[in-house]
Amino acid sequence: MREKTISTRNKAIAVRHILILSFGSLFTLYGIIAIILGIYATIGIGVIGTIMLIIGIVSVFNYRHNRKKVLGALKTYERISLSQLSTELKFTKRKTKGLIIDLRADERLKASFEPKTGDLLILEVDGEPPIAIVPVSSSGLPEHEEKYKDYRIPKDKKYCSHCGSIVKSEDQFCNNCGSYIN
Repeated sequence: MREKTISTRNKAIAVRHILILSFGSLFTLYGIIAIILGIYATIGIGVIGTIMLIIGIVSVFNYRHNRKKVLGALKTYERISLSQLSTELKFTKRKTKGLIIDLRADERLKASFEPKTGDLLILEVDGEPPIAIVPVSSSGLPEHEEKYKDYRIPKDKKYCSHCGSIVKSEDQFCNNCGSYIN
């Protein structure tokens, strides 16, 4: 079994959330102790701590919600441009790309960016292939895929289980993310 790794970006986000929650808790506790001891001059620190605690909790829930939102949207696409996905989710391109990178690092998303068009090619979302619900053209391809039929990546290719990039069958490590290939 492969040991799960956490990306540097995910670690930074987790540390930020932990710091906000920790300092918020400490300041709130200080404020409660100040009230109990009758030191009313420093109650403001407790108020600031409570605000920090609330912001930290909201931040954690917002981050998780945004990740679920991206996964939910990607379950219905095999290919989508970053700008189209960002518009649909009402996120900036940078935020959308960051969430995609986080989800790939957590192995909840297997996707890569198509080199010629920059479109996001989705292979798996939470272990399931995407289900494209779109009209089919006369060639049997979804209508939005018709113009890309010459650029389709064959399903028989080998992919990195960590980031979704195409790798050669003899490769032991991914040339995109450096992960060991099973």
